[in-house]
Amino acid sequence: MKAKFITLYGAKGGVGTSFLATNLALALAQESRQRVGLVDLDCYRGGSLASFFDIDPKDRNLGSLLAAGSPTPADVEGFLLPTKHGIDLLAAPFEGQAMNASSLYRVLQPLAEVRPLTVIDAHAPHLADPLPTLFDHSALVLIVFTPEINALQQARFVLKRMSELRFPPERFRLVVNMADMTRDIPLEDMAEILGRPVSFEFPYNLTEVLTSINRGLPLMANPTRTALAPMFKLVAQHVMQVPSLETAHISPPAPSTASQQAAIDLGYTPTAGGAATPASVSTGIVLGDEAREAYRVLRRRVHARLVGEMKLSEVDLQGDSVKRAAMRQKVGEKIAKIVEGDVPELAGRTERQRLIEEVVDEALGYGPLEAMLRDISVSEIMVNGPDQIFVEQKGKLLNSGLFFTDEKQLRVVIDRIVAPLGRRIDESSPMVDARLPDGSRVNIIIPPLALIGSTLTIRKFPAERMTVDHFLRFGTLSDTMAEFLDGAVRAKLNIFISGGTGSGKTSLLNILSSFIPRDERIVTIEDAAELNLMQDHVITLESRPANMEGQGAVTIRELVRNSLRMRPDRIIVGEVRGGEALGMLQAMNTGHDGSLATGHANSPRDALARLETMVLMAGMDLPVRAIREQIASAINLIVHQARMRDGSRKITKISEIIGMEGEIISMQDIFTYEAVQTKEGGKLEGSFAVSPLRPRVLDSFENYGIPIPPGFNPF
Repeated sequence: MKAKFITLYGAKGGVGTSFLATNLALALAQESRQRVGLVDLDCYRGGSLASFFDIDPKDRNLGSLLAAGSPTPADVEGFLLPTKHGIDLLAAPFEGQAMNASSLYRVLQPLAEVRPLTVIDAHAPHLADPLPTLFDHSALVLIVFTPEINALQQARFVLKRMSELRFPPERFRLVVNMADMTRDIPLEDMAEILGRPVSFEFPYNLTEVLTSINRGLPLMANPTRTALAPMFKLVAQHVMQVPSLETAHISPPAPSTASQQAAIDLGYTPTAGGAATPASVSTGIVLGDEAREAYRVLRRRVHARLVGEMKLSEVDLQGDSVKRAAMRQKVGEKIAKIVEGDVPELAGRTERQRLIEEVVDEALGYGPLEAMLRDISVSEIMVNGPDQIFVEQKGKLLNSGLFFTDEKQLRVVIDRIVAPLGRRIDESSPMVDARLPDGSRVNIIIPPLALIGSTLTIRKFPAERMTVDHFLRFGTLSDTMAEFLDGAVRAKLNIFISGGTGSGKTSLLNILSSFIPRDERIVTIEDAAELNLMQDHVITLESRPANMEGQGAVTIRELVRNSLRMRPDRIIVGEVRGGEALGMLQAMNTGHDGSLATGHANSPRDALARLETMVLMAGMDLPVRAIREQIASAINLIVHQARMRDGSRKITKISEIIGMEGEIISMQDIFTYEAVQTKEGGKLEGSFAVSPLRPRVLDSFENYGIPIPPGFNPF
């Protein structure tokens, strides 16, 4: 069925898209001498087009139409609201309702049969799931903006995204509304910003517009009385020259999971409080076994064609970003030609684009991991063999729905990770720790040790430097605790950070390190460098595994011993795991005050027990009491951080070590966190409490002239 859908897309809210769409529809009815459809897609806010005609849609709206299931042409005809001006309106639902690509497709296909000439008002604030489907059905898209820099930037983003989705550029026209409201940005400057000329300008006529809206009578209902009529007539005549589209060949969008459908609403998903937040786009579509295998075969076929037609040289993933971007573009264009010519089973634009991007990532990057590495909301990636990839987002584990083509592709990605670092991984050495170019930490283990296939765990390096303000905003600690820890670091207390896996120990260590005065010399020692200190005088040391001949290994213990000869003011050990604990304690006991370290433990008391065990791993035959005396005299504070059951991180205890009582190390809690209740959505609510006893470490505060934080007993 051939149809001519004209979509007006507002680059941002408030640019007048609805007003232009209404009057353009009337102008088209007058030019074509046929009834014209008009669709209000402002589903989230209830729409406004019905009020332009002073009609009440009641239950005859888009939401009610979709509630009936898959509409037929007769169903669509029954829900159209006729007006005396030659317009048949499909109104938006009165109350906010989600609209996704699948729902939109079910409406546009039958609408093409009953109103082949239709104007669509799509003034949505961001690109998302439904828009590629809408633009696929549109013979012409008018991108509406006003002469302000924000609207221009949004319009430029629309054009860029549509270019990435490989829409033909001739499908789009630029329309500046209220053009003479200001002359701060001339038309030629707008064209330069947008990369193409402006096609139509509508002048600013506030009096006519407001009168039309308030009376419920469109301007073009009486064109002889409006100065805007010639422009609407010009655009209508242009539209009449645009060829219609064959809509029958447009395939439906790929099905999404129920959770994805609920989340997508023209780029926004409602939160518990009713506000709107951008929907995440990092995860794929969770396919059934049969569909997954069909898609896997298709992706392998396209990749094989690519390899056969292009000589893909070894790509330096850590090399020049400009060259890599140019290579990605070149390969993407080649894959697009392969897909468009030889993959008829993927007729939908979004499905084709998804396949193109995945094959580019497979050919030049880390395959399906690329999308998750780009998504800043993903903090950790867990690959459990080629068929299953989980991510951690906002403290929760989610199935990404993405997968590798096979174990061979997964091993290629592993080799791309470890090869630039001079590491190797094979059956004789099936485990390795590595680091991505951006600093993200990677652990890899392959068969025969991993029975389900090669396993990767990637702890992403945060793009934004974490500060204490972030922790305060997240509720990880209180203001008094932050002030106390700041003073403790400046007073050169030795601090040990304990916590479980993924509890945020390294992030906390980064924050505590930021309290160190800028004029001090700091030596950091880590297995894989993750610390990101802002001081000027920082020496970063990283351990090294053995080479292929089993030689050349340098352990953290050796680095700790060597750091003592480097005249450090502070020593920071990224994670204490074994015999290096003895060297760390000796450093703390020999004048290197203010040292920081982290280690795995379930509580401050468990941290002491683990330190004892790790000292024994050094191979020194020391009595337990001697080890405990070393710990008690070396460490001043233990800060314990935990990941709570709702995914949030909290500093649950800050404890000071007082000394020895017989054979036992004596401790005293300074701060504690208690979860009080679980709120809606599983969110924990709790409170931080400060001990009524005055901590002994406050004496060090006074010695260094550091103010005592409020809330402590002065006696």
